Amino acid sequence: MAILNPIDPSHPVAERELALRIARAIEGLGWETAILSRSLQVETMDPDGVLCLHPQVTAKLTHHPWLACYWNPPSLLKGASDTARVHGEAFELTFDAYLVSGSGLESHLAGLMAELGRDPPPCLPFHVSSPRSALTPNLGPHSRLFYVGSNWDGKRYPTLLRRLAEADALALHGTQERWSHLPEAYQGPLPFDGRSVIGAAHHWGMGLCLHLPQHRAYGVPNMRVFELAAAGAVIIADRHPFIEHWFADNVLYIDTDGGEEETAARILDRVAWIRSHPAEARAMAAAAQSIFNRHLCLERLLEPLPGLLAALARDRSHPRSRPVHVGVLLPGTGDLAERLKSLNRQKDEGCLSLTALIPAAQLCADSTHLAPGPTGLTIRSLAEPAGPATLQAALDGIDALAILPEGIEWHQGHLAGLAAAAEAEGGAIAAGIWPAPEEPTGFPIDPAEPLALPPPDDGLIPEGRRLARAWLRAGGFYCRVERLDGLAAESEDWLTLALNLPPALAEAGELSLPPVPSLTLLRLPAPTLVPALRAWPGAKEPESRDRPPRLTGINDLNPALAASVPFLWRPGDFEQLPAVGPLWLYGAGQGGELVHDGLPAAARTRLRGFLDSRRQGEMLGLPLLRPSDLDPAEMAATTIIIAAQYVSDILLTLRRGQIAPARIVNAYPYIAARQEAMARRQADPPLP
Repeated sequence: MAILNPIDPSHPVAERELALRIARAIEGLGWETAILSRSLQVETMDPDGVLCLHPQVTAKLTHHPWLACYWNPPSLLKGASDTARVHGEAFELTFDAYLVSGSGLESHLAGLMAELGRDPPPCLPFHVSSPRSALTPNLGPHSRLFYVGSNWDGKRYPTLLRRLAEADALALHGTQERWSHLPEAYQGPLPFDGRSVIGAAHHWGMGLCLHLPQHRAYGVPNMRVFELAAAGAVIIADRHPFIEHWFADNVLYIDTDGGEEETAARILDRVAWIRSHPAEARAMAAAAQSIFNRHLCLERLLEPLPGLLAALARDRSHPRSRPVHVGVLLPGTGDLAERLKSLNRQKDEGCLSLTALIPAAQLCADSTHLAPGPTGLTIRSLAEPAGPATLQAALDGIDALAILPEGIEWHQGHLAGLAAAAEAEGGAIAAGIWPAPEEPTGFPIDPAEPLALPPPDDGLIPEGRRLARAWLRAGGFYCRVERLDGLAAESEDWLTLALNLPPALAEAGELSLPPVPSLTLLRLPAPTLVPALRAWPGAKEPESRDRPPRLTGINDLNPALAASVPFLWRPGDFEQLPAVGPLWLYGAGQGGELVHDGLPAAARTRLRGFLDSRRQGEMLGLPLLRPSDLDPAEMAATTIIIAAQYVSDILLTLRRGQIAPARIVNAYPYIAARQEAMARRQADPPLP
């Protein structure tokens, strides 16, 4: 098994640690494995299957069976940049089978496949778990709550973790710069080597497991509960359907709806119980570990993989009712000999016979480069003028049509996969792999991997999900010849006709969208050709959203509460602020600065200063106060603009005060939009 981590392996993030844990478990089962990050490495290894740890970051890229580790709640993807969202939604649909964490994600995936006209994909239960463990509970007087993170998402749970640190109940591990604000609890870095994190959790004897609201909504557990169970540590966790189902009363639960201060108090109550009941707590830890080893460790989750791979192999080898003779249209100029070599390699896949259909002018111009020709490959000349009638005449005696324009590289198994997928409806289109865009995608993708699904480069966003989830081009086109009857397609020349056939086919009837590695587009169509291309069915200019993708930070404990107040998103939204009364910005970091700079001149004159939950002083020449420092009469007339990511916690702080402000407005959407725009400019600086 190849374990594909598409994120830069040097980044100390969950995918790196998880890849090492899965590799240990696979080796324990007696299988061979390697952790890879590039499609070329997969081709060289030639494994029986590929486990992709982040299917929203990369599509299936080789002919091997690719299994998507499907454990990211869809709502997380919706909050990413536009490019990350478009690509992620298309990437995750290109796999052969799915290892799914929870019934909520399985239902979501089945719904996506139904929209694409595909049967529910093969699925197996799988989680971000840990290898089987024989560590014994180590709870003792030295114990603190173990917590680890590289914190790619910023200062996570700042108020909650500070309260635990001040109570000497917290042992933090991870990168030092991320925990510099809590030095009293920081215990040093840990190598992400698949062992040290679990070893540290075992040393401390108890640990904290908190989930994003999105994970709770879909019933997806995070890594922490598995590594704590493997470590034999006493687990304190938020209420989560997966944990409550599997571990029942062998975990100590806390509710998080009351905000960070209240959650911290509840956690400290649990710690006090553990310290006063060590024997009972150790028994709970041992029982949780036993459940983990019997049902949830990686070895147990991986055991069904050989059966899944065997079923996929049977499906792929299912013989067609008769051989298929495919005519492949080769429009465009240049590299004809290379395209013919690529085409000849496709003949080895199943019972395909191939005829290359080459425009007469192109065939004549390149005839000197074709000797010796590919063995056994028939070549037919296409007469002029280009058009559906001429094409129909050239397809005499041919069962199906595919297209191989210039600048396209077909991966192994491309035609065989499309032929199998097209049997039911007579037509299939597969997603193409294009050069990766320069725009930041929201993920730390390995820059050495140059391929991605095509970006929405022409501004045409298909309206329906069925086509919006895969940016499709002519290189992934295949149809039975009878589907071409009466098909309307523009035909100024053979290349224009070829590129307009796929959207015409999509408009005329149902298509299959198979999980096959389709093609690499090495060169984009000429800019002069783009205006002549037919739009996809339902395509239109992109509409502006009426709501931002996320109204609060990713770690906000109560996003529903954060969504209960008005928000600022675009610069024009500031004009809707009240015209009277003082203004205060709640946020003393980059968010506060961004909102300060975005205030219109009239609002700036009423700005009194900044608020922070703990700090006092000065910021940008204005007072920096705590909410309790404001005069009650001023608070009653004040509009407070939340300029930080923990919106719900700030709301609770303000509503629990002696006097509530006159108005509260959430500016986190504006901050997030500005930060993304800044990142985009840094990645693509203007020319001097």
